[in-house]
Amino acid sequence: MEYLKRRASIWILALLLSAGCHQGANQAAPEPQAETTVKVDNRNFLDMNVFVLGGGQRVRLGFVPGLSTQVFKIPSYLVRAAPLQFELHAIGGRTNPRSETISVQPGDEVSLMIPPE
Repeated sequence: MEYLKRRASIWILALLLSAGCHQGANQAAPEPQAETTVKVDNRNFLDMNVFVLGGGQRVRLGFVPGLSTQVFKIPSYLVRAAPLQFELHAIGGRTNPRSETISVQPGDEVSLMIPPE
């Protein structure tokens, strides 16, 4: 009889533990944030470092070799702090030109063309 009570206690404990770990079927997974990107078309011979400015911050996105194209992800915290500007720093250059200020929404792809000189 003692054996049956102990076995019943183990089953009750197992059922309680499994009920506590169960996730409801109605819970939806959080939706992923849409990526916001900038496509940089460098038509210049000089290699460029690309920065994004927004919300009082200047963040380096990456490097684009001369005569090539790169796509960079814009951090989501900067997109929420729109408007944005882009700054270019030519390796071996003396200036850091900036784009116009633009409004960007999550999921947008911004195109930036660096002209030849």
